[in-house]
Amino acid sequence: MSSHFDQYKVELERLGLSTIEDLEKLAKPLIKTATKMEVQKASRPPENSQLNSHFGGQPYFEIGESWPTTNNGVPLQFIFQVFNKPDLELPKSIELIQFFYDFEESPWDSADDGLKIKIYKKLNKDKIYFIEQPEELPRNKYCEIKFVPTETLPDWDGIDSYETNASKLSCVLNEDKPWESYGTVVKKLIGEQDYQSQLGGYPRWIQADAAPQQYNKPLPLLFQIDSEDNANIMWGDTGVIYVFYDEVTDRIEFTLQCL
Repeated sequence: MSSHFDQYKVELERLGLSTIEDLEKLAKPLIKTATKMEVQKASRPPENSQLNSHFGGQPYFEIGESWPTTNNGVPLQFIFQVFNKPDLELPKSIELIQFFYDFEESPWDSADDGLKIKIYKKLNKDKIYFIEQPEELPRNKYCEIKFVPTETLPDWDGIDSYETNASKLSCVLNEDKPWESYGTVVKKLIGEQDYQSQLGGYPRWIQADAAPQQYNKPLPLLFQIDSEDNANIMWGDTGVIYVFYDEVTDRIEFTLQCL
């Protein structure tokens, strides 16, 4: 009785795909640029720091806004904000993104209460408004962000969503450990991949691929945030949060994974 690997081999041979070089050719067009966010050591906030991109510290607000809370009125902790620039991998329709989170409730996905992703498509900086952090929240460290362009590819848990033949060829090349074939190609094309805080690109999953689908395709990654020592942030047990966003429909999805 033939296995699904035998079926893969037949399908791929018809397409002329059989070698590690062919796998590289399949993966190369998938490369996406992302912006790595290197969270710097805590420092003293500069004047008007709410107009800077940073973790912790004072968020940007405009007149008429209030500090984000849970449905029960519990204040959310401010995590970070990024003002968009041409060299950042953020949708051009966005001018500012912010993220707030409740570490007591520790929500795991979009359906849970206790998180807020704010997207400003238009800023009115003449209406900037200072809101004091609620007293019940711990003082969080102000950390500047160094933005570094980087290249990303889908990880093994996500490759099947972007290029099925790459997944099949990896299985044919190494039936016992197909992820090793794919990992070799990824390392050759863009170098060693690790977990990181980033804007855009592909998610780096800790567990299985959990990207939300839209139009039979994975929803684009808006950002992912690693557990960051400098900002004193820990998601579960050394976890990562993932936020996905569709620019056309404004759909936002959140998920958290940890070890």
